[in-house]
Amino acid sequence: MKICPPFRALALAAALLSPFAVQAQSPAPSDLVQAGIRPGWKTASGTYIAALHLKLSPDWITYWRHPGESGIAPRLDWGASSNLAHVRVHWPEPRLFLKAGFNSIGYAGELVLPVELTPQDAAAPISFDATLSIGVCNDICVPVDLRMQTSLNGGGQHDSVIASALTHRPGTARAAGLRGLTCALDPDSRGLRLSVQMDIPSTGNQEFLLVELPGQGARSHVLPSHREGGTITGQTRLRTKSGQVGAIDRSAIKVSLVSENGTLSHQGCSLAP
Repeated sequence: MKICPPFRALALAAALLSPFAVQAQSPAPSDLVQAGIRPGWKTASGTYIAALHLKLSPDWITYWRHPGESGIAPRLDWGASSNLAHVRVHWPEPRLFLKAGFNSIGYAGELVLPVELTPQDAAAPISFDATLSIGVCNDICVPVDLRMQTSLNGGGQHDSVIASALTHRPGTARAAGLRGLTCALDPDSRGLRLSVQMDIPSTGNQEFLLVELPGQGARSHVLPSHREGGTITGQTRLRTKSGQVGAIDRSAIKVSLVSENGTLSHQGCSLAP
């Protein structure tokens, strides 16, 4: 993969690909994705902006922070880093894909994934040593570990590629013409079914309404969406081992309307500002 400077050759050598156990006939991960680190810059607030730069083989995708109906959710483990207090991943706007009969949310072709790193000691460098576990999928999914290692200790250089990724975020459903929104909680066999209905113009030939409840702790399973005229409905089952789900904070519910044209988001079950 050719990536124009600033792209550290040492960081590229450290962005190693290693497969989990996969079927013998599965393609090698190195044939499906190439990866490197863009070191980025130091912000005025003292954090560092860097990015993982992926290039995927044709017809293969990797997933957004939520894979949709089926797929492998990405996981970032930065426990081997030093002088690192917090990592925030800035996910660019994803698209909807139909893979193996399921609606999948993710990226094709190329992905620049910005990460914002907060040091514990602002006067000392960050040693960033992290592993991003992703799925790279077509008709099958190949789990891949991307190991990222780099040292960040200076002001760095503004990177227009990272800056562009930071601006390409999901839009707001309100700006796209959201006219109404209702949420419903109904008993399910082992918990609750959370349904969200949005009154919004169509955003594409294929649409998927993802309903999330971050921090709930219950296992969740998203269900297919359904559009009828100007209204689209999405549902998620919330389950626990005991069959009990705690109180639901409706303002915490996240709704993402994803199509082949992009993603719109809305926070909560109200249109109030």
